Amino acid sequence: MGLAVARDISLLWLIFLTLIAILPIAVIFFFAIKGMHRLRQLALLYLPLVQEKSRFVAAKTDEISRKVVEPIVNAKAKTAQVNGIRSAIFTRRQRP
Repeated sequence: MGLAVARDISLLWLIFLTLIAILPIAVIFFFAIKGMHRLRQLALLYLPLVQEKSRFVAAKTDEISRKVVEPIVNAKAKTAQVNGIRSAIFTRRQRP
């Protein structure tokens, strides 16, 4: 066996070992890319529906919170108005 034959066998052996080391990583990357592609398809299918529902929930939440807070705000406004009128009537103002 000559030196050239040993060199070729060694080169094939190193290529084979490298292939064994890299093949699982390549398979993992392949399925990761395939999974991301499928996830993107599902996102394009379901995200508009989710956006529509979240807009609906946000609108209803805003509407209900306004209905809940409205009597409290009106009561505070009336209290401030009454306090303003009371202080205008019952406090003595000094004339310059």
